[in-house]
Amino acid sequence: MSLTTRGKVVVAFGVVVALLGIGALGGLFYLRSIGVWSTTGEPGRPIEIVIPKGASASEIGELLVDKGVIESALAWRITLYLEGGGDGIEAGKYNLFAGLSPKDALGLLAEGATVDFVTVTFPEGSWVRDFARIVGRDTHITRDGFIEALRSGDVTSELMPDGLGSIEGAEPWEGLLFPSTYQVVEDDTAVTLAQRIADEMERQVAALNFSAIEQRGYSVYDALIVASMVEAEAKVDEERPKVASVIYNRLDVGERLGIDATVLYALGEHREELFQSDLAIDSPWNTRLHAGMPPTPIGAPGKESLEAAADPAPGDLFFYVVGDCEGHHNFSETSAEFARDKAAYQALDC
Repeated sequence: MSLTTRGKVVVAFGVVVALLGIGALGGLFYLRSIGVWSTTGEPGRPIEIVIPKGASASEIGELLVDKGVIESALAWRITLYLEGGGDGIEAGKYNLFAGLSPKDALGLLAEGATVDFVTVTFPEGSWVRDFARIVGRDTHITRDGFIEALRSGDVTSELMPDGLGSIEGAEPWEGLLFPSTYQVVEDDTAVTLAQRIADEMERQVAALNFSAIEQRGYSVYDALIVASMVEAEAKVDEERPKVASVIYNRLDVGERLGIDATVLYALGEHREELFQSDLAIDSPWNTRLHAGMPPTPIGAPGKESLEAAADPAPGDLFFYVVGDCEGHHNFSETSAEFARDKAAYQALDC
């Protein structure tokens, strides 16, 4: 037998009474005080909230409390029990107010999102052209419009050094857009979206301490280049500081990095396998041929790779090679150790 709303009130009232150990009248006042039936006061300041896709009714209640829209997550749960409708709340942006009762908040949410949005995800290691392709595929902004915004001068980044435009074949924005998930609304333009993604990379970099790297003679932009190579090479997070250590140690002595991912970037192709003929491509991004770092990052590093570039593992690691079929690497300090590890790699049957 289903409960009527009145019956549900009685049940909820009884639960509160039992939990709080107070009398019936006190329970009634308690339910009113947390806004189950009435507002706790006049609506306050406007508050904009964004409900992500897939958020549960309980998670929405926690969000409303965190933002100051309602005071009690318990009152929200009781209201959902009495009123229903929690499962029908749409993802999107809402304009609400501080100090609402859960019932009033539920009513406003039931009216639908003020501004709809789409969720766009850029994987770690993405190239600028990948960002543009994903934007063009998943949003109302075109691929070409995104590229034009980056080239317009209207999008800026404090991380971009001078002189990149003079390097033939260089994409100045490579590695300066943070790979993550973003919510794009209809009001977004190519410029506002590109700037938001660039700002997020600035924020991520600003949260790290690069002083140890700078003491070794490397700039923050150099660390971004290193982070992009770490991103391309490491498949396991705990190995990223070791990969960064190998890169810095080889750079310190002027040894060629020999990173295959830089050759693929020079070729402009996303693929797993390199052919012998690929290794001879004459490009400053080909670290098989040229010592030192590539002139720009070779993709967008994620948070873990940025952390590794800012704080590489200590020691004299100088080599690494794939160690198993799950993508782990073996690291070594000497050429003899590396020869042993390379032989083991060549014997793998993956």
